[in-house]
Amino acid sequence: MASTSGRSRLAAAVAAAAVVSAIVGAGSIAPAQAAPARLVIWADQIRADVLKQEFPDGFRDTKLSIVVKDSLAAIKDELKTVKPADAPDVIAAEHDSTGELVDAKLVRRLTLTKALTALFPTNVLSGFRFNSRVYGIPVQYENLALVTSVKLVPKQPSSFAKVVAVAKRLLKNGKATTGIAVGQGDAGNAYNMYTLFSGLGGYAIGVDQAGNANPSDIGIANPAFLKNAPQIKDWNDARIIEASLTTQGAKEAFLAGKAPFWITGPWDLASITSLPFAYRITTVPTIVKGKATSPLLGMKGFMVTVFAQAHQAKTLADAFVTQGLSRAGVQAAFGNAARRMPANVKAASRVTDPRLRAFGAAGALGVPIPNIPQMQSVWGPLGTAWAASTRGAGASPPVAAFTSAQAAVTAAIAARP
Repeated sequence: MASTSGRSRLAAAVAAAAVVSAIVGAGSIAPAQAAPARLVIWADQIRADVLKQEFPDGFRDTKLSIVVKDSLAAIKDELKTVKPADAPDVIAAEHDSTGELVDAKLVRRLTLTKALTALFPTNVLSGFRFNSRVYGIPVQYENLALVTSVKLVPKQPSSFAKVVAVAKRLLKNGKATTGIAVGQGDAGNAYNMYTLFSGLGGYAIGVDQAGNANPSDIGIANPAFLKNAPQIKDWNDARIIEASLTTQGAKEAFLAGKAPFWITGPWDLASITSLPFAYRITTVPTIVKGKATSPLLGMKGFMVTVFAQAHQAKTLADAFVTQGLSRAGVQAAFGNAARRMPANVKAASRVTDPRLRAFGAAGALGVPIPNIPQMQSVWGPLGTAWAASTRGAGASPPVAAFTSAQAAVTAAIAARP
């Protein structure tokens, strides 16, 4: 019979082996890695500056070699062609590129403890989830909200029907030239319109029972949405929503005091802060009972590349992304630099800007932009359906417009290689 101390040592050894096996993702224990001379990170300028500020001495006695790239899109594209010797161990990334990077076998899954998982809202973390595995740690998120002019609307409408009623009255008496300032333009804008779309029961790509995006479930013309779609005709007839209004046009209308409501995101905080009149930032109120007006969530974060293993940096890269970048102070720094809500719930609770907090609250029921490549086939047809059904005189019937969009998206996804 083994001694108590012997059993303790055995239990510790078994536990350590299990951790190593989980990290490697294989059935056998990998040999211990030698400490790498440096950890190579590709990031855009904003996130690179934060990394240099928060990790001036490196991470766990290892120097950080931070390479600044033009954009997160450039990082994703260059990762596909870089020579292994010049490749990064960690990259900054948009969450909606997760599926593309995983399919290309360029990033590795992360193993998160329950404690780490609990640091993030489920909908924010799920942006980096693909095939039931997590591939990145978010550091910030953004979404649309409703900005209301207190000058034109002293009392906040409690329902979307009241929003429409207020807008109609202000248009009729000439105090407003735009009902709800939301940008579309001739080509349409599915992102800007998504909050209204979801509020009517629509969705772009559904999820399976495990919560993974399911490209065979397209919800553009699902029965619930089609039942509620006639409301779009009412909005169009009353000029509440106008496709001719571009994103810039919507902004200018609200800033000029010619629109009572504006749907926009935290990227316009500088303009909002400088407004000469009082305003409120809220969620878009309920349009149809039981249907959340869910804006799309966009997350930025960091991922570990497949090249980290060859560089003998896999273990350190994992720890840096999951533990180093998840800390509340680090997350707050990322949020402050980009003027976005930090992903970490503790860091988010410390945000002092009431405007940014209001945008964050509006994203509580948000849904991540689907992170699979098939989403690229959705934007165009969905935006076109909105533009066609809200272009004023001669607008397409909403049911016909969105049914056509559903067919176009289904065909495009089926044709993908």
